[in-house]
Amino acid sequence: MAASSSKIDPECTSDVVLVGDVQLHPHTEKPDWPQPHATALLSIDVLTSTKYQTITFQDVLLTLEIVATDATSSSDQPQFVGYSQIPNGYIWGAPSATDPTSWDESHFGAATAKLRIRRLKGVLLSEHSGDGLSYWIGVTGLSEGAPLAFTASASASKVTATAASCPIQVKDLHVDDRLPGPLS
Repeated sequence: MAASSSKIDPECTSDVVLVGDVQLHPHTEKPDWPQPHATALLSIDVLTSTKYQTITFQDVLLTLEIVATDATSSSDQPQFVGYSQIPNGYIWGAPSATDPTSWDESHFGAATAKLRIRRLKGVLLSEHSGDGLSYWIGVTGLSEGAPLAFTASASASKVTATAASCPIQVKDLHVDDRLPGPLS
């Protein structure tokens, strides 16, 4: 089955913050990097429409959640993890163990099926393919040839306003697959 994406709410519209290109890359981790090792790297661009491309946004968030598929058992789900070349400036958040409505940002790179990556500020650039603020996330536990399925949403703030993308669901994304954006 070919990789695909769809809006979770088909009626949703966003022209300020968009989820852009999505691609899954093969990855071999350095042997001395802590376990679990990323076996694939997920790249996702967060974009904005051309009229907002010069604005520096605050708290640029990308929220991801693995979705179970028929190809994986409930005990064999992939997870997001840090990796040895993860860019600086990411604040890694997993759901809090004590309060599921808040994020624990104290365990950078910890394996999780639900992830929020926060950048304190960033320019989102334009809505052209491959021209966004790129996020790179390690993936572990993805069996060879198995697809990755997840939901994604992005948001960003400016002093006077907050904008969000339409949440999307990506299905059947295999290593070396690419979905050109914008997707939301």
